[in-house]
Amino acid sequence: MSSFLKTSVVLIAVILLAACVQQPIRDRNSAFYQVPVGSSLVLHDTLTIKPGHTRLFIQRGAVTDHSDLDQYFPSCSFEVRDLSQEPQQVRPDTFVVVRVELGNSQIVSIPALQLAGWNIGLRSLGFSAWDGGEPLVASFYHLWLTSSQQPNVMRLTCYGAMADLSESLRPTYSEIEAALGPIATFEL
Repeated sequence: MSSFLKTSVVLIAVILLAACVQQPIRDRNSAFYQVPVGSSLVLHDTLTIKPGHTRLFIQRGAVTDHSDLDQYFPSCSFEVRDLSQEPQQVRPDTFVVVRVELGNSQIVSIPALQLAGWNIGLRSLGFSAWDGGEPLVASFYHLWLTSSQQPNVMRLTCYGAMADLSESLRPTYSEIEAALGPIATFEL
């Protein structure tokens, strides 16, 4: 094989591999934008996590109980590592985002219809309408945080609106900002 041919094959391989690398989305208004690793989350208020809990919910710029969350509107939660029977405070601080994970949290699932011996027969005949339908989920970002002052603070999780699995969307950057309001802001 000639030197020119070898060089050409290597060059084409490098170009093809470079084309496979996903470039980060830099437009904060894009639905696909994620808070970048290395950015900072600045907490402006002291947050108190109730005894026997490891997280605190924020929606529309205010702390809220889980029972009062509007599941059809984006929200975030600060999470700590340790479970305590005493109130835990997360004090104003700057946290560095060290990892970003994407996921879905199932909110509601309708169980499959069970008719003695029938569900197996119906499914095997292709009647999938009996399977209970799509689950309702909230898609989320886990933003793993670190701070030398508060090592117990683990992450900020931001959820999108609850929806069918096929329609579920993660919160946009502006929705995360709106959920946090004046309590916390990002420095990108």
